[in-house]
Amino acid sequence: MNNIVILDFNRTIYDPGQQALIPGARFVLRTLLRRGFRLYLVSRAGTSRRNLIKSLGIEQYFSRIVVAKEKRKQDFMNIVRSRSIARDSSFIVGDRVQQEIRIGNELGLQTVWVKWGKFAKEVPQTQIEKPTYTVHTWKEVLNVIYKPLIS
Repeated sequence: MNNIVILDFNRTIYDPGQQALIPGARFVLRTLLRRGFRLYLVSRAGTSRRNLIKSLGIEQYFSRIVVAKEKRKQDFMNIVRSRSIARDSSFIVGDRVQQEIRIGNELGLQTVWVKWGKFAKEVPQTQIEKPTYTVHTWKEVLNVIYKPLIS
């Protein structure tokens, strides 16, 4: 079984206001990859997003990068179906409870809500939007994802 982490890009890894990676993101990506996780990136945008990801030097961390006009559940499902994964130790990390967190819960994965930035005040409206974990720093993301494997 494989452990995977599917990450949102904008406002999860990348801060568009600062035009830079969110502090700690690169370290966590590198650490998870070294610890045997397969990483996937899902982003909503046009072809220029791929160029941005490449210019940030993070492309090599991901097994696959999905860039689409709209983030759809199907994009996440295709990643999950393409691997024989351990759902109880695979994660979706995102900043939107109404998008990534909802989709992750619907797919039966562990969900990590990075509660920072523009959507930090977005409140889960339904049970399916409630994250498995809520974090405020990249260090907490790493602790949440890596801890179940070393317990």
